[in-house]
Amino acid sequence: MAVDPLGVIAALCIGAFAGLLSGMFGIGGGVVMVPALLVAGLVGGFNEATACSLFAIIFLSPTGSYVYLRAHHINPRYGLTLGASGVLGGVAGSVASAPVPQALLELAFGLFALAMGVRVAMNSRDAGGRSRCGPVAGERAREVGAGDEDRREPTECRLRNPYPVLALLGFAAGVLAGSLGVGGGLIMVPMMVVLGVGVHVAIGTSLMAIIFTAGASVATKASLSLFQVGVALPLAIGGCAAAYAGAVVAERTRSKELAKYLSILQFTIGGYMLLRAAGLL
Repeated sequence: MAVDPLGVIAALCIGAFAGLLSGMFGIGGGVVMVPALLVAGLVGGFNEATACSLFAIIFLSPTGSYVYLRAHHINPRYGLTLGASGVLGGVAGSVASAPVPQALLELAFGLFALAMGVRVAMNSRDAGGRSRCGPVAGERAREVGAGDEDRREPTECRLRNPYPVLALLGFAAGVLAGSLGVGGGLIMVPMMVVLGVGVHVAIGTSLMAIIFTAGASVATKASLSLFQVGVALPLAIGGCAAAYAGAVVAERTRSKELAKYLSILQFTIGGYMLLRAAGLL
């Protein structure tokens, strides 16, 4: 499908909005890009939309994660664990999603997003920098920007051995990335917050992991001839600068407020996906 100049401009704008959300909340942005591409008629179908979205996410995530890395708001060990298992999930989700009814996937994702929104809202007071962690060997905390009263944000969760849980979480996020064209951050960020990781650290770590999950997913979809460069490149270009700006805004936002905004985003996206699953959008 050829893309005209207006289509390129539309893709740039879609990418910019998705990039802003990506940098602020640690999500890939696909939950915005996929439906927007379909509504704008820039792609031929759902699979093409997910492939283009995942390609853009590969560039959005490093741009946003750079800001969090400078602020020491990334746990590299967690990010690598999530990313490595996410690669397997991304390949599995890309291959296995074809026979699964799309409405069923959207329904499950919508319900999960709403549940995570409730959990993040309930835990936002603790996520605002006050550690819910018990004594954990090697536990560290980093300074939080934006004049946060708490001043310290935990980078470790309260589990003594969190890696099996993180591996399962990364795999689930990868499956989500491969099947719906999203980065998986809407699963990883709230779950890490619930486990006791500070909200800024959860966002930064999620962005690091998404680089791996999106890369594996888009490589698989490209091999299946589901990729359209003329749409994917403008998405990536529009999103990169916006992802950086979103991450800067998030770093200047207090942890408690950022957790509140994250829960609102979860509710919004969860409701939207449920409406899609019901055929109302």
